[in-house]
Amino acid sequence: MANVEVYTSPGCAYCTMVKRLFDNKGVTYQEYDVYAQPEHLSELRRRTQGRTFPQVFIDGVSVGGYEDILKLDQQQRLSV
Repeated sequence: MANVEVYTSPGCAYCTMVKRLFDNKGVTYQEYDVYAQPEHLSELRRRTQGRTFPQVFIDGVSVGGYEDILKLDQQQRLSV
């Protein structure tokens, strides 16, 4: 199984939707709430140019946000 990491921000609807998508697919993921754990924000900035939430990494590779994950899932190319 792939290592999935999700960087989130409180009150973010897209964050909720990507977590729900993963939960519905039975995907295990590590969530990093950048508000509750601000050290993860600087880590995120080192890992990607992405400035919106959520930011998803699969096996250490940045794959984008909710819409990117949804598109991969719809194309049956989401391998997690």
